[in-house]
Amino acid sequence: MSTTTRMMIVVGVIFAAAALLLVARRAGPPRTGLKVAFDAEFLTRPDGYKGLSEHYGFEFASEPMQMDPGLMYRALADGAVDVIDGFATDGRIPAYGLAVLEDDRGFFPPYYAAPLVRAETLDEHPQLGELLNRLGGRISNEAMQQMNYEVDEKGQKAEAVAREFLEGEGLIGPGATAGEGRAGTIILGGKHFSEQEILGELMALVIECNCDIKVVRKLNLGGTIICFNALTAGDLDLYAEYTGTALVNILKQGAIADPEEAYETVKREFSRKYDLVWLEPFGFNNTYTLTMRRQQAEALGIQTISDLAEYVTSEDAR
Repeated sequence: MSTTTRMMIVVGVIFAAAALLLVARRAGPPRTGLKVAFDAEFLTRPDGYKGLSEHYGFEFASEPMQMDPGLMYRALADGAVDVIDGFATDGRIPAYGLAVLEDDRGFFPPYYAAPLVRAETLDEHPQLGELLNRLGGRISNEAMQQMNYEVDEKGQKAEAVAREFLEGEGLIGPGATAGEGRAGTIILGGKHFSEQEILGELMALVIECNCDIKVVRKLNLGGTIICFNALTAGDLDLYAEYTGTALVNILKQGAIADPEEAYETVKREFSRKYDLVWLEPFGFNNTYTLTMRRQQAEALGIQTISDLAEYVTSEDAR
């Protein structure tokens, strides 16, 4: 290689480096954006990220990472991520000092939980309806949040937490035990998170300690569709479902903001389409939320999901 050629290469490299430096200065400091984590179901269901993005008109700059619900709150509190989907009744929200963003444009429907039971099972064991309806309206948002906290943060067993609540409400006697199952056996399922395990234990204990039906627990099965398909196939007799999930994720209908209308709709349609019975709701509304660290949300001026959308959009425009 000649000396002239070498000089031309060196000059070219210098000019290229100078051009890159000039672009970098004009562009300003590199953007990192908000780090986002959602659970697998929120990433795919219509009342999750996709529907939320369309409703509020924004998308995060980077695709949200998928994370187990049991890890998201700690990851958020520790600063590993900045935004997660949460549940209104999760006890880690107040425990970790997190902020729930207001759903100011009303995207998330009400998610009132209730026992969902096969009509065939109720025909065979008619006492089940009366027993499970004793839980109707007895569990407030605060009570469910506290039970979730006892399990998720204090390491209590779901069965022990459920038993303490039921004894405190007078729904089972102190130290009550299950019968011998002479009246038959039912199979009770649940999704794979703590609240569902607690609800499963609440229903199982109310049944076992007040009649002679044996309850086989198949808790922590997985997501909504796994439990629903198992119920319709006869592999389960009941599990706890949420009205918003039933409307949007199972019936594929639009969200209904009024809680009573939502409940009556799923009650009617599930009976007609699937021969399934919705019993009385437990009382709490475990709606989805978008959740951030309170200090960060306040520093960025984000109080609502609209604020978040505006912040993300303005970041994209820079």
